[in-house]
Amino acid sequence: MAAVIGMSVSCKKKESEETSAANVQTQSEVDDQTKQFSEDGNRYKQVSDEANDDADAAANSVVSFGRGINSPAATYSSPCGYTIDSSQASQKILTLVFDSATYCLNPSRIRAGKIKVQLTQGNHWGDANSELTITFINYRVIYFINNQPHHIVFNGVKTYQNVNGVSLDFWLGTAPIIYKERANSIQVDFENGAAHAVWNSARRITWTYSPQSTDLTLNVNGDSTLNGYANVDSWGTNRYSYDFTTYYHTPIVTNTHCWLWRPVSGELVHHVNNNDYILTFGVNPDGSAHSGDCGYGWKITWTPAGGSETFVVISY
Repeated sequence: MAAVIGMSVSCKKKESEETSAANVQTQSEVDDQTKQFSEDGNRYKQVSDEANDDADAAANSVVSFGRGINSPAATYSSPCGYTIDSSQASQKILTLVFDSATYCLNPSRIRAGKIKVQLTQGNHWGDANSELTITFINYRVIYFINNQPHHIVFNGVKTYQNVNGVSLDFWLGTAPIIYKERANSIQVDFENGAAHAVWNSARRITWTYSPQSTDLTLNVNGDSTLNGYANVDSWGTNRYSYDFTTYYHTPIVTNTHCWLWRPVSGELVHHVNNNDYILTFGVNPDGSAHSGDCGYGWKITWTPAGGSETFVVISY
């Protein structure tokens, strides 16, 4: 009997150790998924914003589209790695054709595929309430982390509205320019189709200009209410098949002084799989609020079973 009891205790101990090890592995997987999804969210926004800027700049460069006063995107960005097919300009359609080869900087990337840009509201892009419909056609961005290539591919349609129009008042520093983005069911593939996600977005984008410093500043906030959250920026299904909702605590702020793709402040929350993951932008390497002009990166904070977790990611 003693031998049987001893065997039973031994088996239970072994089972407990195996269960504990399994739980550690599960938590490790959760941590890895948290990092990856947070990086996916930032990458999606960056790629989407770059497409807005390219569409804006392209529309400004074609006489039948533009209004004669440069927008911020048309001023600071220059075409990289694409040509503009204007053969349908009479129908208010342009197509950006990416060459799959040119290495673009700030941020580093190579782009392929096409983006169709159509003026679907207003007489000229730049008029108040004018609207571009932007269609992604196998639009692929190859970016590099530790010199290793990674892929993200967009297919789908979104709209980009110029709310108050572009005027000389903006360049005098006395009026902002406000845009609204709406995306519905953008199909997103990662790593050559190894993972798939579906993304929706509702975003309000405000540009301001300082004639004194000549800096452009970009303020981005969520522009919807969903699932009980205000200032919702995006929602959908991530690469791990979890539904998510992303909302802002404070707007994300970037500027041309620190490169527009490197946020200097702001805080958002990814609500996914019944957990909240808080992203704080513009921090030092130790995760504290940044000192000086430009932050090092951004940090993610969440509370898994067993205590809180934080890690810091460089912005480039």
